[in-house]
Amino acid sequence: MLSQGELLKAIHASDLPLDEAGAVLAARFGEILYQENENQNLTRIIGIDEFVDGHLVDVIELLSLPTVGTRIMDIGTGSGVPGLLAAAVSARTDRYWYLTESERNKADYLVRAKEELALSQVTVFSKRAEEVVSLINPDTIIARAVGSVDKIAGWIWNCSTWNNLVLFKSRGWEKEWEEAKSTRFGKKLTITHTHDYSSHGKTRVLVTLKRKSN
Repeated sequence: MLSQGELLKAIHASDLPLDEAGAVLAARFGEILYQENENQNLTRIIGIDEFVDGHLVDVIELLSLPTVGTRIMDIGTGSGVPGLLAAAVSARTDRYWYLTESERNKADYLVRAKEELALSQVTVFSKRAEEVVSLINPDTIIARAVGSVDKIAGWIWNCSTWNNLVLFKSRGWEKEWEEAKSTRFGKKLTITHTHDYSSHGKTRVLVTLKRKSN
């Protein structure tokens, strides 16, 4: 099992833009995640380098975006990435993170992890995104590998407060977007910002969408 000390050493060696408090919380999050992964299937990313490259880099890149607001809803949080880890490493205290996870066992894990990390700005909902979005009035919605553009937009469309929908995507995103533009909700969205990044030879992209103006 990976320890917090091992993870912290790797985080320090990565030279990612984290202060010491953020690095310590990231390492503690990783330890909690891997402990729980022995009880339920949360992630296939199980090595130290893979944690840094596969989880932490994604979160750091998300936090660098100008399109992320202060009331952020994470759809299908699952393992806690991106929402819980982002809340742990962000130096901003004006951001509130709302994690939605419909699977009870995963939601219970998220609550325990949030409490162990003492993250008062995080709220966990053991509900589907469409049941929560209008209750919390987010300005930003994020999703990582939980469904197509059309499906995600359908879950959140009836809420009017969100300005940005931020999706984690990989190589081949352009083809997916071309297909999305012919779907019911895809027709109503436009891309406002893309952020490409790579790590260990893997190219990734964060795509920000919003409603088209009438």
